Amino acid sequence: MNRLTVVRPVDDLIQVFDVYEKRGGVTFQPPRQFAEPGELALYLTKKKKIYFLFSNDNVVEESVTLPSVITNEATIESALNARIQDERGIHDKLILKCLGTSTDATGESATHRYEGLYEHEVLSAIAAIPNLEYLQQITTEPYALFALSEQIFQGRSYLCVYTSEQKNLIVAVDDGVLLFYRTGVIAVENEIDRVAEQIRDISRTVAYAHQQFREVNFEFIALSGTIADAKAATVQLQMATRLNVTVLAPTLMVRGLDKYNAQNAILEIGSLYLPKSMNFLPDRVKAAHEFYTGGLIAAGVAFVFMLYALFQGLSAYHGYQESFDQYRLTESRLSQTLRNTETLNERQLDEITEQLKSLTPLHEHFIDDLLPFENVLNLLKPNTLTYNENNGSGILVLNFKHKSKSLMDLYLFEKKFKHEVSAIKNAQFTSLYKTDYNALVFESTLEIGEKAQGVSR
Repeated sequence: MNRLTVVRPVDDLIQVFDVYEKRGGVTFQPPRQFAEPGELALYLTKKKKIYFLFSNDNVVEESVTLPSVITNEATIESALNARIQDERGIHDKLILKCLGTSTDATGESATHRYEGLYEHEVLSAIAAIPNLEYLQQITTEPYALFALSEQIFQGRSYLCVYTSEQKNLIVAVDDGVLLFYRTGVIAVENEIDRVAEQIRDISRTVAYAHQQFREVNFEFIALSGTIADAKAATVQLQMATRLNVTVLAPTLMVRGLDKYNAQNAILEIGSLYLPKSMNFLPDRVKAAHEFYTGGLIAAGVAFVFMLYALFQGLSAYHGYQESFDQYRLTESRLSQTLRNTETLNERQLDEITEQLKSLTPLHEHFIDDLLPFENVLNLLKPNTLTYNENNGSGILVLNFKHKSKSLMDLYLFEKKFKHEVSAIKNAQFTSLYKTDYNALVFESTLEIGEKAQGVSR
């Protein structure tokens, strides 16, 4: 089950919905409202997935004209931020989303339209969220309304309206494209007059949409919010705009909402369907995400190593137990063999000893000569290894070659190799070094044996 929390400032309060997503659908818990940031922070402490909804009053729409050859988005955004800072003296960074690009008749310049939120306003609004790494989404109310309407009316041309007691929020959509949105302020307290003013505001917006987008054939108006419960408003809007009118039914989309207050959660529901392109996360939140993800990866790697160490320890224990059992079995057999073996008397033993002294002493295996060089061999395996034996003694020759990726890597490796060689004790050997700084290649030859000089060069 996926759990998330949607946070939206409403007037002087913060409205919070806890949402549970299951295979059978989405369930909303009754909303909570907070007046104090401290109370909100305490409540959000244990929330692992947070969505934040901004009012569109905070949105800034800007444009910048640049040579058409400049297409890099980061470059365009930097130029737009620089122009705003120069013209307005505002040094706060904008978190930007591209609305569209148009090229002039000559094709030499292009105008890029952007919509953005000032970073300091975003950071101020989310200051009460204690764990920024859990903040997954920051968007605006128009985008949430657009996302919800597109979830229902995908591929259609329409206007979707969300009303509250103080404002109308209207988005105009054509085949998945958000053409425009606007907010109408409703400064009427009487309920009957307020509905009448909302209808007039919606009618003016519809007229504007027809005038500005003559090529678009708007099919209907979708209502939501407080006006959705006013049955007379539907008839009046249809007469005034000559468009069909439908009403969004949030209780059919999600579970758990009270039917009398369900329309108040329209924007929160819309935030669940938000496209990634409409997410206004500031750099500080993105950095918190990266740090958190890095911590999880590090913890996962540590856990894997811990499991590996436990497995190795268990394997070592079983290996030890098997060896110990084998030792006890061998010891028993040896004892039995000794009891059944005829021993030599002192005279026979002296005769055998004299015979052994007259024989050529056994020489150690050349592999034994490599034991003092274990650290060197762990650092770099030899390219070639030769053993030249002459008159009972021999020289073991090791040739090493290392190719580096950089001069610094070559320097550090050469220093490390020579250090390990110089640390070798109880061995007779000579060492030769050759370093090609142009090809970044380090070579060394170690001669080991009784004829070696015993000094390192």
